[in-house]
Amino acid sequence: MIRRGLASALDRLRLLPARPDAGIGAADVRRPVLRLYLVKASRYDDDGRLLQFRWGVIPGNTLAVLAGLARAWAGSRTDVELQLVVWDELVDATLDAATIASITDAASRDGVRLLIGLCGVQTGEYPRARDLALQFRSHGAAVAVGGFHVSSDPASRAFLESAGVTVATGEAEDTLGRLLDDFLGGRLRCSYAAEGSLRARSDEGTIVVPALESAPLPSIEARYLRRFFNARFATIDTSRGCPYVCSFCAVKNVMGRSVRARDPRRVVDWIAHAHDEHGIESFLLVDDDLFRSPAWEPLLTGIAALRRAGRRIALFLQSDVQPGLAESGRDGRRFVDLAAAAGCYQVFMGFETLDAVDVAGLRKHQNRHAADRRRDPGPEADRLDAHYQAIVATWHAVGVGVHCGYMIGLPGDRAGCGAAAARRLADIGVDIVSFFAATPLPGTADHRAALADGSLLSDDWGDYDTTHFVRRHGFLDRSGLEREYRDAYRTFYSPRRLAWSAATLHRVAGLGWPARTGMMAQQLYYGYASRRGWHPMLGGIWRRRSAERRRVVDDEAARAVY
Repeated sequence: MIRRGLASALDRLRLLPARPDAGIGAADVRRPVLRLYLVKASRYDDDGRLLQFRWGVIPGNTLAVLAGLARAWAGSRTDVELQLVVWDELVDATLDAATIASITDAASRDGVRLLIGLCGVQTGEYPRARDLALQFRSHGAAVAVGGFHVSSDPASRAFLESAGVTVATGEAEDTLGRLLDDFLGGRLRCSYAAEGSLRARSDEGTIVVPALESAPLPSIEARYLRRFFNARFATIDTSRGCPYVCSFCAVKNVMGRSVRARDPRRVVDWIAHAHDEHGIESFLLVDDDLFRSPAWEPLLTGIAALRRAGRRIALFLQSDVQPGLAESGRDGRRFVDLAAAAGCYQVFMGFETLDAVDVAGLRKHQNRHAADRRRDPGPEADRLDAHYQAIVATWHAVGVGVHCGYMIGLPGDRAGCGAAAARRLADIGVDIVSFFAATPLPGTADHRAALADGSLLSDDWGDYDTTHFVRRHGFLDRSGLEREYRDAYRTFYSPRRLAWSAATLHRVAGLGWPARTGMMAQQLYYGYASRRGWHPMLGGIWRRRSAERRRVVDDEAARAVY
């Protein structure tokens, strides 16, 4: 896996970054032409520079989903020609003022209808997405913005709408086609909300969500995937929603607590096509919790059958901790075994903390031992490590590496907590840890609590990227929290641990060759990225220096500038 990814990257080393819209030409005068840009905005770093890389590490699933929806819409509209451009600013060219002007000028010259879609905007990306939206609007282009942030923050929605930007909230399956029809018909509205045939629970009541069984599947954009270190890696969401009520998570308020799944037969066929026609061998299933999907068994069974037929397929999936516990019964054991048979080499799960009181405070009750879930968390503190150790051992026994998420900055943290957590996680046997700054994202119970108690330290949405500390802590100041965050990474990915992983090819009992090589490569990358100053899951390889700089912080200042 490492060798193929490295060879793929080296083959493309001499290629300079190219604009994704290169080669798009004039319109077919016989029918209207829609030139649709699906743009994933990057983020500004602490110095105000745009974060960009020669290669990314994880393709944007939202771009793939929306490209699939757009192509399906175009297939139903034979009276319209679609010119689709997928542009990820993290790995593609910078959308600076000259580039934005060239895009709008080219659309006018070519006689096409131009629509800019800023997609999947997360809270930390909002300042950049807002700046791009206002610049495109200043050139007269129609702009639509969607994603978790605008779905969760009413003030940001109101500002964008006041600036003439269309805002789309929730999932897009039953919205995008209507938005495109309205745009071509000259009746584009200022806002679109998710529509669908299903109602789902959320923290704030019920929301409307689309059924997924027959929804169009993500599009495989070959040019886009070549912008990533492993061009044989793709993503797909096979289900959406999460039944749990974690206080820090916004998923349940945008996608609901009722888990819906795509038709597993269609997903298996999509994976087979991606492998056979596009050479994709590694797949990230971005479902928030695959174990809670109603279709996990036929899905994994189908993928295992593809592997038995000779296809080289590897999976990286996300699950809660329950399948690794004896209390989950036969379903849990079956899930673990099927995941391994389907080629799973890595499972991601959120441990979040090793402090039993903080686990309860996060409302992450599914992580607690069954005997402790209905009582005060104090007595379970001494056995939480053993609890997690048993989970890791279960996955290692079938050859799957364990990747956990962990938060720094929770109420129980004290001086020295970062390095201590890293050492405990290493002792537990975790292979990869992604450390995050505890962040009260808009729309979450944590954000509502922080607003109520006045503990927010920043009103700059760019700081809400899970790498900055934006909430007052009871025992550590901001610089102390930042030190613990750095120490956590430097301890878990210490030179000694990295040298061991490289020298032994991550020799861990139970792990097979795909997991060992995958874990070793990620260990090295995480050590590199964390020392270079960006989060491994939010960055890439070989940072490119962009002249584009952040000019403003708040919305009204942005309106005045752009």
